[in-house]
Amino acid sequence: MKKLGKVIDHLEEYFSFFSLIFASLLIFVQVVLRYVFNYSLYWSEEVARYLIIWFIFIGSSIAVREKAHATVDLLLVYLPPRFKRILSILGSVIAIIFFVLIFQSGIQTIENVMQFNNVTPALGIPMYMPYLAIPVGSTLMILRFIQLIIAELRGFQDDLFGQPPTPGEGESR
Repeated sequence: MKKLGKVIDHLEEYFSFFSLIFASLLIFVQVVLRYVFNYSLYWSEEVARYLIIWFIFIGSSIAVREKAHATVDLLLVYLPPRFKRILSILGSVIAIIFFVLIFQSGIQTIENVMQFNNVTPALGIPMYMPYLAIPVGSTLMILRFIQLIIAELRGFQDDLFGQPPTPGEGESR
């Protein structure tokens, strides 16, 4: 399981890095071509848009893994570690339910797009390809929230059996 987690970590990071770099370069080239040479690549904006959409969904999974999403932790500051863990688990369960709903909605959208054989305007690729970012990103975030729950449960186990918590464990951001 840890090897699979590391593979997913690296795939997420490499895809996010290269998609953001490529989208940024493509936008830069498009701006230079349009305003300096009065020429435009008709497909560049569409490619950049879809790369950014994929980047957002994959990057959100990375943010879940790193606990980097914005949180309101006013209440957590005053709670003992055990209650922090309970609230963290509860928050992760709620997030999983939310992303299961997003996943289902994404699948329904893809089915609708495939039913009508929609294609992208400039590239002519099947429209379901950009929409795949929704279920793929949701699945990755669900996996990440499950990992967070497992880590919190292990922390509970360590607390119950008297093992000292590892540095940084159980801290919210």
